[in-house]
Amino acid sequence: MNSALLTECLRELSAKLDSRDILLSDAILKALKILRIIYGNEKLQFFNRELLGYLQEEMADIEASKKRREEGLNPENQQDQLVAYRYLTGFWVDESILKRGVKTIACLQTQKTSLFCNYGVGEIEQLMARLHCDDQNYVGIKLSESSPRVYLCRASQIYRLYSAIRHQVKLKIDELIAELQDS
Repeated sequence: MNSALLTECLRELSAKLDSRDILLSDAILKALKILRIIYGNEKLQFFNRELLGYLQEEMADIEASKKRREEGLNPENQQDQLVAYRYLTGFWVDESILKRGVKTIACLQTQKTSLFCNYGVGEIEQLMARLHCDDQNYVGIKLSESSPRVYLCRASQIYRLYSAIRHQVKLKIDELIAELQDS
């Protein structure tokens, strides 16, 4: 397939992302199918991570980098800045409290903290299908079955995350279109 045809396919995909005429997971799959023709796995890692989610080892590196940056030890870390859009804002609560029933979220709120969301786009789309997006609804995220703690964030945070991922995917596709045109 020649680069002009690949560029045109990517432009169409970018336009569909812009107009929201395609699910983000479908767009990433199509982008991967198109881009595998000319690029290797290293160049496509961004799309794979967004589609499938981030690995535990990657999360540990991202969190360590964020902590160093917050302590002023590593102010310009590129990896941490590249995934900043994947952080949710919420708070931790004990699962036992949630199981007993909560009358108001206000009684649970403690210090707000951020959490790196490693979910793949497909998981986020499934979660969004079950959510009603407003600032009154909360989502609980449990990082491991053995943990007694649940991370609560507003449903609107999940929608913000999804929009941010969509934006980053579109930017990456547009960047690759420009790269193809220059070659």
